[in-house]
Amino acid sequence: MSVKYSLALMSSKPGDETAQKKYYAKAQADGVVTMDEMADDIAYATSLTDGDVLNVVRALIRQMKKHLAAGKIVKMEQLGTFQVQVSSVGAEEKKDFSSANITGVSVQFRPGRMVREVVSTASLSF
Repeated sequence: MSVKYSLALMSSKPGDETAQKKYYAKAQADGVVTMDEMADDIAYATSLTDGDVLNVVRALIRQMKKHLAAGKIVKMEQLGTFQVQVSSVGAEEKKDFSSANITGVSVQFRPGRMVREVVSTASLSF
């Protein structure tokens, strides 16, 4: 795998307009693969039809959504682990903290062995 990147001049301290600007690498995507294309590829490699694959993937997404909403960690074997994460502004005292301090909710992905191996063996190209 080859990771393509470009260079971007950005602040060395995001949010600080006076901070020195430096060049940083930014990964460049090389196209998009749709769920339909992935289903075709999986169907070709298995005895399933592309429709069967799409139904399974859609059901998987629905189940992940249900379990994440219930506060569960979703572990997808060697692919990785998904978990809901919150960001917040701190409060001086516990009693002063409320849900208004929460600034964002996101899904954290921690790659599993298979994904880490792909990334660790990648070559870089400019």
